[in-house]
Amino acid sequence: MLFLAGAALAVAQFVMVRDFVTVLYGEEVVIVLVTAAFFAGLSAGYALALRLPRRAFEWLLVASLFLHLSFPFSYRYLAAWFAWLNLGGIAFLSLLFVYALLFTAAFAAFLPRLIAAPERDGDAVARLRLSYGMELAGFLAGFFIVALGMNRPVSFLLVFYWGLLAVLLHAALGRWRLTAVFAGAALAVIAFLPQLDFHSSALVYEYKHHQPGARMLYSVNSPYQKVEVIETARGERSLYLDGLQNLNSGDLQALNYYLAELPARLVRPRHALIIGNGTLSSVPVLYPLAGALTTVELDAGVLAASRFFVDPHALEGLERWRLIVDDGKHFLRGSRDKYDLIVMDVPSPLALQEAYLYTVEFYRLAAEYLTDDGVISVGISGRLRHDDRTPARVTAALAQVFPEVMIVRSNKSSGRDYAYASRRLPFTGAEVRREGVAYDGRIAVIEPGEVAGYLTAARPLSVDTMDIVLKRGWERFTSRYF
Repeated sequence: MLFLAGAALAVAQFVMVRDFVTVLYGEEVVIVLVTAAFFAGLSAGYALALRLPRRAFEWLLVASLFLHLSFPFSYRYLAAWFAWLNLGGIAFLSLLFVYALLFTAAFAAFLPRLIAAPERDGDAVARLRLSYGMELAGFLAGFFIVALGMNRPVSFLLVFYWGLLAVLLHAALGRWRLTAVFAGAALAVIAFLPQLDFHSSALVYEYKHHQPGARMLYSVNSPYQKVEVIETARGERSLYLDGLQNLNSGDLQALNYYLAELPARLVRPRHALIIGNGTLSSVPVLYPLAGALTTVELDAGVLAASRFFVDPHALEGLERWRLIVDDGKHFLRGSRDKYDLIVMDVPSPLALQEAYLYTVEFYRLAAEYLTDDGVISVGISGRLRHDDRTPARVTAALAQVFPEVMIVRSNKSSGRDYAYASRRLPFTGAEVRREGVAYDGRIAVIEPGEVAGYLTAARPLSVDTMDIVLKRGWERFTSRYF
């Protein structure tokens, strides 16, 4: 029973954290909050375990495990309903902590109950070691089950999960009829799993993420995040990572132009490197302008979603292009090449992993692999202003490493500015405007000599100044819910 409870806890933790982070939007603050709710549920289970008489424990266990057959769909439907009713943050936090209790308390209660069982003889410390060891072994086995579900829909994982629960229920109570009813109910839900998964997720995106007529096209749990593609009633497609919009098809052309095509037209790189861009949408744009092209993307789950944004036939026959599934930092440290253009097409710095790719430390690493007049192209996550917010801090990090930083601004880029940085920029602001005016007649440039005037209040983003991730996440969380 302890082994099974440990395995169920591992799967429950993964499903709950991924789903609630997606529902509440996946900034670092939300990840911390959802994880805290999970452990609060564990603590409640430990606290209640020895206070419940056996009969009450059995009934609560049965009720809890049958409720698990509604996860994760029931709280998605409730979240969409709460959003439709325009309820505030208290309602969503209550939903989180109530479900955390339902998710974990029953499993946590097994350990103290079995350690304290009067019929168990022997040394209490030895019982604790054996019991906790069995639960921990089960937890590791649960992680193996989670690993099997990587880059697959959550419905794949739930089949294993509910099988675990059926065996645990029978091991705990030994009632064949009850086990058969539970198994029958699980099989009935399994028959509709894909439909329930996509329908409940689509309603969350329609009512909570404000995507009218949202329809799910793709949803998987990768080792790093939940990856989803939705399509609105207008036919616009968006890529969401942990519930945060990474890009939409309406902005994709402008993003690829300013981040990749415009600097490539000016540099004409012999060898270009794209870090990120899991949709691969910038590859057909950049390939004709580069002698050789390398794309490094960490998440295979995002790469699989590329078919919804790029015609796979457009990527065929590109002999001078190679795709590498790796972490950008790890790839650069092992690279023997130098690049004339490095394109940083990565998510905004709302979580620590992504934020590292905007730091002084990372830009120093990238500078080692740029040619003398090579250029790194970075989206600075907003408009550059005279403040200490993300765009200014990212730009300040670039300015601390590269002597020349230029900012490009356009109304077509949905409120984003782009930075081109180099030891010695191989083009001028006038050349940028002349090249870009055909695409956007209102393109503007902040020249390298002018950029420093915007950074007087900005601290460079670095490993030691990651506070911006929590501050920005907290601001977004409180403004959204309170």
